[in-house]
Amino acid sequence: MPSLRILLIWLTMSLAAPTMAATPGGDFTLHTPQGKVVSLASMKGRVVLLYFGFTYCPEMCPTELLQFQRLLSLLPADKRALVQPIFVSVDPKRDTPDVLVPYISHFGKEILALTGSEQELRKVVDQYGAQFRYVATGSSYTVDHTVNTYLIDSTGKLVQIIPYGTPTNEMLKLVSRLLP
Repeated sequence: MPSLRILLIWLTMSLAAPTMAATPGGDFTLHTPQGKVVSLASMKGRVVLLYFGFTYCPEMCPTELLQFQRLLSLLPADKRALVQPIFVSVDPKRDTPDVLVPYISHFGKEILALTGSEQELRKVVDQYGAQFRYVATGSSYTVDHTVNTYLIDSTGKLVQIIPYGTPTNEMLKLVSRLLP
């Protein structure tokens, strides 16, 4: 059961007015922890599960990444290759390659980690109607962020925003409908 703090974060991030394009979604370009440039357009032909988060996230990010892992394990091998989960770190200051690579590999080699400068990240996040903000916590900080998963079809079109907490079997149905 989510903690009260997490529910308040979700409510705050959900009710705040996002600065998003008239039609959310669209192509973007970020980079892997190794510096390789990756665009959404390069995923053409694959269904994409897009999630914005950060490695120091105590609950929601690991839960969603585990869900991606479970979802992939439920797909037949030939269909699994047509699904690309993407974790976009919105904390480039702390989520350096030395942190991001082992973190994401813990959840499986199929999940692609991407990041960028804060300006690049804000552009993509705004484009999808999501949000993030840095919140001071004593001598450090945390990141409040939108916790939805963005389901993108094989042509690169955002087809559905999946709320946090959606059961894996429901997410599997949504993804399967988009697969050949």
